[in-house]
Amino acid sequence: MSSLTEKNRRVLVVDDEVDVLEFLRIFLESLGWEVTTVDTTEQAFLELDSRSYFLVLTDIAMPDMDGYEFINKIKDKNYGCQIALMTGFGYNPKHTLVKIYKTIRYPCLFKPFNRAKVIEAVQNAFNVYNKEDRASQDTNEG
Repeated sequence: MSSLTEKNRRVLVVDDEVDVLEFLRIFLESLGWEVTTVDTTEQAFLELDSRSYFLVLTDIAMPDMDGYEFINKIKDKNYGCQIALMTGFGYNPKHTLVKIYKTIRYPCLFKPFNRAKVIEAVQNAFNVYNKEDRASQDTNEG
């Protein structure tokens, strides 16, 4: 495939729990996705600066930066990727997830993972990313 028609199949998984990173890497790679895992938001930005990802799948309770701040920095830097969230917490009105949902809506996967929901979130992000990518290509060609 040429680079113009090749679809970006890269997922960046950000979580400070090694077991979560390992599970998602193995599971998503078994489904044909190209997966990079990092355990800090600092590493995530280094990855995002070096290559494009169609999806950042991130825990919202990271030790170095909360999920709300992380998502806003991703948006500010205009990486163009889709975002999905992960959390091990149930509903709590003071949780970062509530703050995020008041301003932006992203899919949220709860740990332990429902595999079907993980598959659905990743596939939906891939579809949206590639739909937006095609739309910008059409605009640039016209």
